[in-house]
Amino acid sequence: MHICIPVTEELQDTLGCRFVLYSVYLEGFLLCKVRYKDLHLWNEQIYRVFGNRLPKFPPKYYLAMTKAMTNERRLQLEQYLQQIVSDPVVTSSEIFMEYFKKLQMDTFNMPTVQLILRIYMPDGAAVELDVQTSDSAERVLEAALFKLGVSRELGEYFSLFITHKEAKGPFTVVKRIAGFELPFLTIWNLEDDQFQIEVRKWYMNPSNDAMLMGSTEAIDLLYLQAVQEFQMEWTRPTKDQQQKLQHCLKQQNKLKFLELMKTVEYYGYLHITSCTSDYPECDSEVTIWVGNNEMSCHFYSPGGHAENLRLSIKDLICWNVTLLPKKQEVMSPNHQHLELKFDYQQGSSLKCITIHTEQAFLLSSCLKKMLSERPVHRCKEELEIVDKATCKSNIRPEQNGVHAKKQALLKDKREYCVVDNISDLDL
Repeated sequence: MHICIPVTEELQDTLGCRFVLYSVYLEGFLLCKVRYKDLHLWNEQIYRVFGNRLPKFPPKYYLAMTKAMTNERRLQLEQYLQQIVSDPVVTSSEIFMEYFKKLQMDTFNMPTVQLILRIYMPDGAAVELDVQTSDSAERVLEAALFKLGVSRELGEYFSLFITHKEAKGPFTVVKRIAGFELPFLTIWNLEDDQFQIEVRKWYMNPSNDAMLMGSTEAIDLLYLQAVQEFQMEWTRPTKDQQQKLQHCLKQQNKLKFLELMKTVEYYGYLHITSCTSDYPECDSEVTIWVGNNEMSCHFYSPGGHAENLRLSIKDLICWNVTLLPKKQEVMSPNHQHLELKFDYQQGSSLKCITIHTEQAFLLSSCLKKMLSERPVHRCKEELEIVDKATCKSNIRPEQNGVHAKKQALLKDKREYCVVDNISDLDL
């Protein structure tokens, strides 16, 4: 998850005292607005529960703040919240869930009321849930899977996503909804009927399909998503595979279809299109597949040159996402200008590529998910994951990213030790 605070407002309270209101964005979407003093009070409360597990809270200023001090506090709060949301023990706690529920409800001035929320499947069908506006994504997902007949034990393999489907245009997975987000508020704030909440599997290694084979209802969800990937041409079957898959679709043989899909190139990968890159030259088009411990990029330069770059996750040295809103433009998920920059090892040389895509945050989350799914063993190698935030220029473009720094691979044993260190670093 990627936190940034790109927008601040200087306001006055009812007593005429001036204060700064911080707009907190989660992966490019407005999560909440909060004052420093409210966060400070909450930090004192949560510290009694988690103690030194929490990051250091930004200190108070007892004198009037200058612009430099205000910006420093903004970056410190950004770092603090980034570390908080990166700790699953903290984010799953009641004190965290309740506070961030209140922040979201207060930000959008939303009362707690009962409503019917539609959760879609990959085939476009939907289940209707009787929920409250204040229900978290964790609770909504649990209710959706229950209604679909999927056991609670398998919930960790699925998640809720915001997707976008134009009437006669492409289908896009926009973002994963974090467990503490309020799905109704997320979709309501978009104000666009083409966005919807969809339940999809949430793992990057297709071999995890095997964990769901004992549940008929889970197989149904896997099948629907696999059919969608096949029909949207996110996968690249051979002619022979395509014929066999079409035959399975006609026969509605779900298990055989899934078995064949496992042999198809890019099955289970996230597919990202409509991207541009500075490689091999500026304004090159690029199509990306990410999954199964690799990222595959197909570049097409304006001069007609085509090049395929297939990188293992262990070849990636670091990556970061930059959010660049245009001047005089309101921050909105519909008008994001994002780039993902990554460094990778090719032989003995280090190379860097920048990709412009509105799915940059999702792509970064998938890369981090792949790292988290790798086996963790004790070894000499250390892999660091670093979430970074920086500020550049007078429009405050925010840089929020993940760095994975690695040392030499073991020659005789392919064992990796993942150490999750979250810090705020200026590039």
